Amino acid sequence: MHALDLLVVLAVMVAVTYLGHRLSGSITSRRGFFQADGSLPWWAVSASIIATVVSAVTFVSVPAAVFADGGDLTYFQVILGLAAGKVVVARLLARPFYLSQGVNTSYEYIGARIDARTGEFSMYLGLLLNLINSAVKLLTASLVLDVISGWGLPGCALFVVAVSMLWSALAGIKTVIWTDFLLFVLFSLGAVFALVFVSLNIQQSIPDAFVWLDEEAKLVLFDFDTDPTKRYTIWAGVVGAVGLSIAQASTQGTWQRVRACRSAEEAQKAFDVAALFYAVHVVILAVGLALAVFYGERGVAPELARQLVDSPDRIFPYFIVNELPVGVSGLFIAAIFAAAISTLDSALAESSDLTVNHIYQRLVPQQAESHYLLMSRLFMAVWGLLFFVAAMFFSRYQGVGLLELTFKLPNYFYGAIFASIVLARYAIGRFSTIMLGFVLATMSVLLMSSYGIAFFYWCPVSGVLMVSVVWTLDRRGWEATGVVRS
Repeated sequence: MHALDLLVVLAVMVAVTYLGHRLSGSITSRRGFFQADGSLPWWAVSASIIATVVSAVTFVSVPAAVFADGGDLTYFQVILGLAAGKVVVARLLARPFYLSQGVNTSYEYIGARIDARTGEFSMYLGLLLNLINSAVKLLTASLVLDVISGWGLPGCALFVVAVSMLWSALAGIKTVIWTDFLLFVLFSLGAVFALVFVSLNIQQSIPDAFVWLDEEAKLVLFDFDTDPTKRYTIWAGVVGAVGLSIAQASTQGTWQRVRACRSAEEAQKAFDVAALFYAVHVVILAVGLALAVFYGERGVAPELARQLVDSPDRIFPYFIVNELPVGVSGLFIAAIFAAAISTLDSALAESSDLTVNHIYQRLVPQQAESHYLLMSRLFMAVWGLLFFVAAMFFSRYQGVGLLELTFKLPNYFYGAIFASIVLARYAIGRFSTIMLGFVLATMSVLLMSSYGIAFFYWCPVSGVLMVSVVWTLDRRGWEATGVVRS
């Protein structure tokens, strides 16, 4: 990395830290630290929702998937599903989460709606999933950043963890949401600039470029094939991504963002508008098309071509380092760091919230609020180190590919999380039936994996199976409001 690029990256990080801290204000209680006292505007929360799911992998691997031989736009089907999932979450969970009283976490909500043991089990499962998910995203982000910066995998991971811990500890979810908003603006502008820059530096006209892309079959948007082993079909993309969105919405990160809004209506609006913000993913897809045209004209250097055989994700980082002017490339490197950090700081706030409210307070009760606030910050550091250690452990499995690693591993558990929040939403089940459903859901995932079923199907299939089993055994009427009354 050029010295000027490094200076730009550090300047961006310092500026975002300062602005995020100034916008956050002071914090005196855990409710303010983890739920922002219901004081944040819906549009900032909405941007934070998307910033959390746009990782460095999205920023780098999605263009690479389009650029690769045989690559096309079928990932667009996943984008449609993720956007639709946000609208479903707005209708299914935003209002019940906001209006529920006497509960501080999404897992207390599950416990109040079903029973305490189910809430406790869901909480530990959620922490495990958060650890896996965060470690995988930290690993994949560090792999990408290492290609650009040359700092080494541990060095990149430590940098991302350190900045994430700093931002999370300043003012909790307030800082997380405001910095996520600023970072969302940064990597959105970065994606748009990349698209414009490439478009201005290709030799052929834009219409001719689209003709060439069509001849290369890169403009394919939809695949209606019913083969369950194919990953990017309309069925796997939309159904799987909607299920994934509901599962992710059961976590404490969603609870924090809903409760940070000023009203139930604004909470719903935040998720509805977040669906529109997936337009950023479409721009990132278009960057992949632009790269295909750019290097289709110029050709790929032999050394890079050899690297792309085993590491296709290198193409966009290579473009940033070698094609963009010095200084401008620093802004892009900062945008990729931003995408990585905006994912991890949310996970730190979520894990610390659950640890303090569900575990630590039970072991060390009746302490002053200042004590629990201090421990909230300390547990962010503990979880940051755990994310780092787990990421280094998962590094031995990086050969499966960044995008696949990001999606596949958490999907072993997402079905059970999906089912737990749906059952809690309608107050169905008890601990014994939940555990039976969990076992059957886990077995179904292992079975689908052994038969090569695309991992996008794992969450909805195993989740619907668990819901069906528990509902069949419970036979109680649904409680449709979904609201916990204190």
